[in-house]
Amino acid sequence: MVPAGWPGLKGSPGAVDIAGQMAHASDHNEHEHAAGAGIAPGQATWPHGEDPATGDPALWRCGGCDCPFVQPLDWDLVGRSHWRVTLRCPNCEWVGTGVFSQEAVDRFDRELDRGMRKLQATLARVSRACMEADIETFTHALATDLIQPFDF
Repeated sequence: MVPAGWPGLKGSPGAVDIAGQMAHASDHNEHEHAAGAGIAPGQATWPHGEDPATGDPALWRCGGCDCPFVQPLDWDLVGRSHWRVTLRCPNCEWVGTGVFSQEAVDRFDRELDRGMRKLQATLARVSRACMEADIETFTHALATDLIQPFDF
């Protein structure tokens, strides 16, 4: 069901839009939205409001479950200052397409970069903790003669 005030559904899914087919199969709606600076008054807005710091639509928020990990699937320039972006939620497989201002897309890009840095830092921390645990286990095994020459 399309909420009142939103434009019609996106056309046939393209090669990149496999998740769109999954979204239909799992009873999630796929919507096309228009939001951001420069969009004519009266057009639909992003369903999760705006980022309070910038006023841009919160594109990183899922339109289905409000998960903050939405990822871009596809994007195309529309005119000189707007982008048509297809977004997918990895949590609930929600897919939505919208036309957003350059400023909104730039903010989304910064959020994606921030998220990538957090993931990389977490990976480094977890990898180090695992390596330290392996070293401790190996050191203990050497100290207690649990490792013998025939183990190699």
